[in-house]
Amino acid sequence: TMNIKFFNDIAPNHCLNFKKLSNSGFYDDTFIFRVIPDFIIQGGDILTRDSIKENDGQGNPGWTINQEFNNIKHKRGIISMSRGSDINSAGSQFFICLGEAPHLDGKYTVFGEVVDNLNVLDVISAIPSESEKMIKMSKKTIPENENIDNWIEYDFNGKILFFKIPNSSISKEDYREYINQRIYDYDRPSIPVKIEKIRVVNEEEINQSN
Repeated sequence: TMNIKFFNDIAPNHCLNFKKLSNSGFYDDTFIFRVIPDFIIQGGDILTRDSIKENDGQGNPGWTINQEFNNIKHKRGIISMSRGSDINSAGSQFFICLGEAPHLDGKYTVFGEVVDNLNVLDVISAIPSESEKMIKMSKKTIPENENIDNWIEYDFNGKILFFKIPNSSISKEDYREYINQRIYDYDRPSIPVKIEKIRVVNEEEINQSN
């Protein structure tokens, strides 16, 4: 669990949009689909709820909001909105900075910041990518006394790797496709990271309830 604060004064429309999406349940059970250590983690795509990873990163709420670029620096814990080439194309996808990213300053709208439990970001960023996991499953050579028919030779960026087919019910063609789908996925965490829910509440109401 992490708590965040919003910069309502400098990015009011982004804060309102995020609140609307959060409290409607839009983000519930979506997944973090992009993790780049020391840079960002990215989520907020409703399409991550399905099992089609090829469409991850393409989802939106059905509308866009105009940019509200500001002077807040992209640093560890900062929350900013993702967008396409159009500066006014932000919708629901957001990213949280894992470190300083000055090349993003003034180009993406910062609208919030994680204020506690930053260690959760470290846990997420430490998860091996799909690519890293596949490479760890490979061997440089086929071990002695192994049946070579149970192994696949795979050229990964000019480096030959060997993968053992996990069981006889999987064909070489199917397992090769399985490898193809994952070994070049450098940013997707190999362990799914689900956003259980995000809710925005009024701080004054919290203080009064306490």
